[in-house]
Amino acid sequence: MTTHGTSAWLDSSDGRHWRFDPGSLSLAFAYTGDFGYGVPAWEQLHSYTDLDAWLAGRFGAVLHPCEETDFTGAHELRMAISASARRAAAGDVLDPTDVDTINAWAGRLPISPHLEGGTRPAEVIRPAQALATIARDATMTFTHAPGRIRECAAVDCRLIFLDSSRPQSRRWCSMNRCGGRAKSQSHYERHLKGIR
Repeated sequence: MTTHGTSAWLDSSDGRHWRFDPGSLSLAFAYTGDFGYGVPAWEQLHSYTDLDAWLAGRFGAVLHPCEETDFTGAHELRMAISASARRAAAGDVLDPTDVDTINAWAGRLPISPHLEGGTRPAEVIRPAQALATIARDATMTFTHAPGRIRECAAVDCRLIFLDSSRPQSRRWCSMNRCGGRAKSQSHYERHLKGIR
């Protein structure tokens, strides 16, 4: 299995396409939709081929194309992860229905690791296996990270991330975005105080 990290590509309101690292594979998957905020323009998985492409970008070539059950299941899993992340960021208990959805997917057969150099080729990956792998990541994220799933500290940003920094002090969705703006604002305010 090959993965390409935990990043997600998002479009900001000013039209910029930027890379956001929410800190886990499952949260990156959640950001293929509107994260429960009801913004249809944020949807990235419009068709089976969109889901195939996203999974291939994370796991290598998914040789079996998605079917209707995979596509429907992906949207259900994504909704459960998004809702759970929002509740975790707010310090609330996760909804049992969302937990059941994540657990049901996590209980399926995931993608098996494959060491290159042997005589047998890697198994053919099925979309359901990739979704099971994402769900297992979600169980780890929500189980082992209490208090580390946070919302960006910027007042005009609601992006949620897993703080995997060593001191567990990440405050911003990105230093290049909200963190940089906050730093500039702080510098500007200090400058004004120095002038007065």
